[in-house]
Amino acid sequence: MTTPAETLANLVATGRQLPPADLNALLRDTWPLMHGPLYHYDTATMLALFKRAGYVSDGVAYPSAELTIYRGEPVSATQPGVSWTTDRQVATKYANGYSTVGHARVRQATAPVEAVLAQFTYEDEVVVDPGLLKNVTVLGYRRHFTLPISSAF
Repeated sequence: MTTPAETLANLVATGRQLPPADLNALLRDTWPLMHGPLYHYDTATMLALFKRAGYVSDGVAYPSAELTIYRGEPVSATQPGVSWTTDRQVATKYANGYSTVGHARVRQATAPVEAVLAQFTYEDEVVVDPGLLKNVTVLGYRRHFTLPISSAF
């Protein structure tokens, strides 16, 4: 059985050769199981896969109007994120999680319809072309969270 990470690696290597419908189905089944794909692949590579596949969804209809989306991320993020959510609480959860490794933030943006490449029910995820987002603002920061060091065990 192939892991989601192995499937995504295979798509990165061969996705340009697959029919768009096959690529779409594989992304639909694999992407929601991934954690941090941009740690392994650059934004341009992921965007190319989604654009070739066409709108990818596990049942969420293509938006008829722009969406307000949120993202929790490390302040040190070096690539624009493609995975956002329509649920501010989900973004806050991610920012809180990232605060264990450094400062984090919650951002809000407006995604025009043409920026939306995929939507998934899990965590109300929206995959977007970050270069098309509008009104990107920081809603708040999470300080780097560290546990106090104790000499008593």
